[in-house]
Amino acid sequence: MTIKTAADFVRLVESDDPEERQLAAWDDAPLPVWKSVIENYPDMRFWVAHNRTTPAEILRTLAGDSDWRVRHRIASRASCPGEILEMLSRDSHDSVASAVAGHPRTPVAAIQHLADHPWNQVREKAIRQLTERADEVDAK
Repeated sequence: MTIKTAADFVRLVESDDPEERQLAAWDDAPLPVWKSVIENYPDMRFWVAHNRTTPAEILRTLAGDSDWRVRHRIASRASCPGEILEMLSRDSHDSVASAVAGHPRTPVAAIQHLADHPWNQVREKAIRQLTERADEVDAK
């Protein structure tokens, strides 16, 4: 099933049926549907970020969301594009910065920036990443 409208997506997220909630996390939707959800249902932005098929264009938009939980969800996605992780590496919320510092797709330059983060947990993750990715660091 493809999610055909913003209302379809909201219904799936709010469903009492676990299978329907699963569809909200895995089914795809056309770009205009995702845009409609984030414009008309602000409380659903986290769930849009949670959906495994949400396109990078929408993730890029949501990376600037005012809710840190939305930004954290994006930074925690295994498939998050490096350019979005680069954007989120400058996030003011420690939890978002921590997710970016530990993400294997985060560009080296962003990790180097996070190695100077004020929160120790972020610094430690960034330094560990730089150590593990020493080949990439040396190539730069």
